[in-house]
Amino acid sequence: MQAPKPRTEKPVGFVVLIVVAAVWVASCGRATPTLMPTTMSTEPATPAPLQAIEVTRVVERVVTATPAPTPPACVRGNLADAREVVIGALVPLSRPGAILTGFAMQAALSIAVDDLNMAGGIAGKPVRLVTYDTANSPELGALYAERLIALDCAAVLVGVHHVQVGMAVKEVAHRLQTPLIISAVMADELTADRYPEVFRISPTWTMLAQAPAQWLAEVGDYNGDDDRFVVMVTDNASDSLTHTERVSGWLGAAGFVVESLTVDLPANDFSPVIARIVAMEHVPDAIFLGVPGDTVFRLQQQMLAAGVGPQQRTLLITNSSALHDAAFWAQAPDGVFTVMSRIGPWPSTTSALGLQFAEKYRGYFDRWPDMHSFAAYDAVRLAADSIERAGSLAPDVIITALEESDVVLAAGRYRFPYGAANPPDDPALPAHVWHQWLDAPMLYLQYTEPGQSSIAAPVIWPPSLRTVDTPVLSQPATRR
Repeated sequence: MQAPKPRTEKPVGFVVLIVVAAVWVASCGRATPTLMPTTMSTEPATPAPLQAIEVTRVVERVVTATPAPTPPACVRGNLADAREVVIGALVPLSRPGAILTGFAMQAALSIAVDDLNMAGGIAGKPVRLVTYDTANSPELGALYAERLIALDCAAVLVGVHHVQVGMAVKEVAHRLQTPLIISAVMADELTADRYPEVFRISPTWTMLAQAPAQWLAEVGDYNGDDDRFVVMVTDNASDSLTHTERVSGWLGAAGFVVESLTVDLPANDFSPVIARIVAMEHVPDAIFLGVPGDTVFRLQQQMLAAGVGPQQRTLLITNSSALHDAAFWAQAPDGVFTVMSRIGPWPSTTSALGLQFAEKYRGYFDRWPDMHSFAAYDAVRLAADSIERAGSLAPDVIITALEESDVVLAAGRYRFPYGAANPPDDPALPAHVWHQWLDAPMLYLQYTEPGQSSIAAPVIWPPSLRTVDTPVLSQPATRR
């Protein structure tokens, strides 16, 4: 009797398990990053119907691999022929990026797109926002910038936070010849190489460093002792020390002698640094308190208690933390005539559009918007204004329209005085002025009454935005 031949067929269930296992093993062998855009689409996606697949047998054959289909090229022609306008955004939305700043920027971007679409879009075309998370990674920033341009068909890129991300994204924008409006990177070198595609609407580090000297030059010899003398008190963080060095250089160029003092944080007792100030040969005209957060309130109150302050012939200048008036007056009750710096619009200086934006922004965050949020909102509105004036989605036409911008948006009036039509060839001009908004609001405000609301605090500088007639409202009680 002949022995039966072994079976070569496998049960259907067994075959299915083999197929599933092979797919699982293959997928584990390559870790492809998933691109997860945050997108505001004007049309809801229709889910594909589910289909049942029955596996009956496995057939071995040699198959030539079919290349992945190439996505259709983005058409960037006349605006009238477009179905929609895509704005691409890059913001930090996860660690190790500046997550809270990223959320604030994303809220502002969303408000801007909603406002545009409620008003009819851009020349009647709906606007769609596609956002990617850069996570403070130059590699991700470059990857997503290229995806926005090549696959999402973005007409303009906006946003960007962190210097290295900005430097990476601008190279992609330049290589692919796509307009980029940067709203939150302050490094001078970002616009110094004159890329046609790159525009910036945040102030630069140089602009921020110049502001104290420009204001104090207008104030002059505050205490009338014939010595222009400024003290800068800062913590010992590297960024703080770098900024202090920049500011000191500009103050020196404006004719002020500058002495810098550092404090080690965390700290509650600042008597050592205050003792050094009291012992100085000359009374300072101004002391800049470059200590972060609420710590600056304690430093200021201890100075006032030691007889150092505007009532005793020295201006005290603090940061925007003092604009949180309830916290400030609770911890520095003697802080009348304090001067506060603020980057970005204030209710008394912003436009009607700015007030409308701020009101909608409160639906996301119960506070006045910071400069990053104003700039993110205006970046979208500026892109829309340029596209509509250009009547085209062609990059070169949009770039020309951006250079010719003259429009009042939430944070102010936008113009780019230096570009292809007027290059900054004068050796006296710094390189960063290329495609740079030079009117970014950098404010000084001053409390003039005890317990005063920060909304009511007058703006004393710059002259174009001040709400009073002079660069300082307090007068020293005693003069030499």
